[in-house]
Amino acid sequence: MKKYILTLLLPYVAVQATIAQSITASGTVKNEQGNAIASALVQVADAKEATYTDSLGFFSLPVKNNNSLLVVAKGYKDEKVNPKENLVVVLKAGQSTFKGNNLSDPDKITTTANGQQNQTHGFTYFNMAGTGGALYNIARKEDTKGSRYLVDEGWAKGFVVDKSGAAIKNDNYSYNYDKINGSLLLTQDKRAAIDVSRDQIKSFTIYDKTDQPQTFELITAINPTHYSQVLADGAKYKVYKYTTTTFVKANYQTDGMTSTGNRYDEYVDEPVYYVYNVKTSALQPIAIKSKAIKQAFAADADKVKAYYSEHADDDINETFLKNLADSLN
Repeated sequence: MKKYILTLLLPYVAVQATIAQSITASGTVKNEQGNAIASALVQVADAKEATYTDSLGFFSLPVKNNNSLLVVAKGYKDEKVNPKENLVVVLKAGQSTFKGNNLSDPDKITTTANGQQNQTHGFTYFNMAGTGGALYNIARKEDTKGSRYLVDEGWAKGFVVDKSGAAIKNDNYSYNYDKINGSLLLTQDKRAAIDVSRDQIKSFTIYDKTDQPQTFELITAINPTHYSQVLADGAKYKVYKYTTTTFVKANYQTDGMTSTGNRYDEYVDEPVYYVYNVKTSALQPIAIKSKAIKQAFAADADKVKAYYSEHADDDINETFLKNLADSLN
């Protein structure tokens, strides 16, 4: 997918759709053996509306002008069907001729990039009224636990600090962060989004459900392509949280007597914490355990000891680590 340069955010042209009679097409996609096909692309023909089937092969999609549906999946021949409720679409084994990309990605749909690229005041954006751009299915599937996105079901307010240190704020924009791809996503209409180029970002902040800011920076020593969350930022110590997110498919098995695995797909987050000593420029991973924490802040051993004494009843967790670093700073 194209990256977009961020020096000054200006509105991009949203996809305009003619208001017309619409229905909601729904159903399941299966193969010839009757097995559900997960992550099959279901797209409105000659339009940008699209979705993916969940792990049970189910989909639901609004359709305008009674356009036909194109159903696409890797390893199967494409199929066109008329939209209606309770469809059962059977795909035959073969080669897909679909010309789009990101076909294997169950949460992101990218249309072919034939449209006209534009640049205004340094901010390159894509003319969504053309045939290019990206549509994102952010909402979590009902039978899938966790999410590949920082904001689980939708978008959130926030802002970006560019490489020059200027904060770029616009109430018309909403954001999300793709934890798997490491992409900062920006949207104006919460339907079409752009992937902001990380080359132009010093940091970005997204507000959570309790309106608390979560700030992220690209710490190349931790990961050169994915952002790390800044838990503490001071003159002496910085604390980062880097999260790896992996997609684990349902793996339930049973022999009638015992069973193993899960019936659901799941996005699993695995955080790793780092402490950066500003004075020594030393960056080290740290376990959330008392011994490791005390070693990371050994230069301030007396203050650490006093903090532990004052917070003897506190759980040793992420919040404890953050608050300790803040107190030392």
